[in-house]
Amino acid sequence: MSNKKTINLKKIWKLKIFHLLTSILWISLWLNPVLAQSAVERGEIYRIRNQVDLNRQNQPVWNPAKLGEAIVPQDAVRTGANSRAELIFNEGTLVRTGAGTIFRFLPGRRSFELTSGAALIMIRPGQGESTINTPEARIFSQGTALFVQHDSNRNASLIGVLTNSPAGPVRVSNVNGEVTIELQAGQFVSIINGVVGLVENFILPVFYESIELAAGLGTGQENLVAQESPEVQRTINLVRAEALQPLTNQIAWLNGFCRFNFNPEDLSSLLQWLGLGVPGEQIILKLPETDLFVTPMRSLTGLSWLGNYCQTQQLQRGQQ
Repeated sequence: MSNKKTINLKKIWKLKIFHLLTSILWISLWLNPVLAQSAVERGEIYRIRNQVDLNRQNQPVWNPAKLGEAIVPQDAVRTGANSRAELIFNEGTLVRTGAGTIFRFLPGRRSFELTSGAALIMIRPGQGESTINTPEARIFSQGTALFVQHDSNRNASLIGVLTNSPAGPVRVSNVNGEVTIELQAGQFVSIINGVVGLVENFILPVFYESIELAAGLGTGQENLVAQESPEVQRTINLVRAEALQPLTNQIAWLNGFCRFNFNPEDLSSLLQWLGLGVPGEQIILKLPETDLFVTPMRSLTGLSWLGNYCQTQQLQRGQQ
């Protein structure tokens, strides 16, 4: 008899625990709708500039896209020369594509594919992992702002990160998965013909000042955000909150660097300070100047910008 009572009590406790856990789950979903709606199920074409076409379900036909037109998994958007498209998805992900881009919405929780051109992707924090594929790269992001570019003529993909997610860094690997690296805000990597390059740092202030696809994420760009729809504003503001800290940190590093005594017009002193002063070495990273490009810290362009920046800072300090 006591054994039956024990078994019944165990069943009762199991049922109580099950109901308790179920109630907690439903309450958490009700309090935090992001958890309930984090899967990307549909999107719409939010903005169009010039020639933008839409492909349905991998069919061979491309038709002119219409503003507000819905997109579902396996649909793709293509932009022509001097053209742009912006896509907003049901859970808030915002995708801005540049000219000459083919961007496809893949089946899955949050999966995308870029086969040519460039895209800047803003994913709201706390949405879970996103996957972005190019012909050369596999990218795994835990909710952040990042940019992806692919040049099919060179079999080259470039991936850069603008924010740091509390859930972890962006992971990038080549297609076969032999090499995987991690990227933090202000870093990028290129993969050419399956070969993963070095992780490089790029200059965030230059990026935000010169890249139209990043409009609204930089400092002093609140007026640009105010021109967007409420849903897009929410995405930009959430991502922007994570983007400003890396930008502030990099500017603080730049200002500290500029306090060292060197001749801003002499790039050799900058190279030496950065540990790059190898005799006869010329540091040039060739990147196509498209709608989305970066200024690497250790490129000649980056070092020249850094020298001019420091010269400006020294003049300002002299006037104080």
